[in-house]
Amino acid sequence: MFCKQCGTEVEDDAKFCSNCGFSFTPKKKVNSKKVLFSAKPVFIPWVTALSVLPLQLFFTVWAGGFFGGFSLFGIKALGLDIPLWFPFVFFACLAFFGIPFLTYYAKKKTYAKTEYKFYSDRLEYAEGFWTAENKSIKYKNITEANFRKGVIQKKYGLGTIILSTPAAGFQHGRARSGIAILDIENTEDIYNKIKDLID
Repeated sequence: MFCKQCGTEVEDDAKFCSNCGFSFTPKKKVNSKKVLFSAKPVFIPWVTALSVLPLQLFFTVWAGGFFGGFSLFGIKALGLDIPLWFPFVFFACLAFFGIPFLTYYAKKKTYAKTEYKFYSDRLEYAEGFWTAENKSIKYKNITEANFRKGVIQKKYGLGTIILSTPAAGFQHGRARSGIAILDIENTEDIYNKIKDLID
C-alpha cells in the first residue's frame, strides 16, 4: 500500500510510514446488514387538503357540468321524477368532497408505508400506497445530495432531501433520476449523515 500523506510505498501491515511517520489506522469492518439510521415522512393533514384545492374546484365544476349533463338524458329517457338540477349538484358534491378525501387517504397511507433505511453501503426504501415501490440504492451511485425547506416545512421543522442518481427507478412508465426524501424531521442532521456516507 501507499502512504496517504507522502505517497511512499509501505508494507500492507505497517502501522507507521517509514518516510514521514504517518500513522495508519486499521480499517474497521462495517456491518452492511445493520441499519445505521432511518427516516420517515411526517403527514400534515391540512397541507394535503390545501394542496389539492385547485384540482378540487376544477373537477367540482367539470363533474357537475359533464356528468350532470349526461345524466339528464337518462332521467328524461326513463321518465324519472327528479328535479333537473339534482344531477348537477350531486356530481359536483361528489367531486368536491370525494377528491380531497381520496387524496387525504392515499397520502396518509403512503406516508405510513414509506421508510428510508440507511446502511453502511446503501439506502433501502419502501414507498407508495396505490403503487408500492421497494428499492436499494448504492451510495457510490449517488452523484449529488442537497436539501431544502419550504415555508410550511419550516413551520413544522421538516425538510426534503434530494439524492441525485443516474437512474433511480420508474414513474408513470418513464425513468426518473433522483430520490426525494420528503417531509422528514431533523433534515440537516440526516443530510450531514448522508453526506458522510456518500463521500
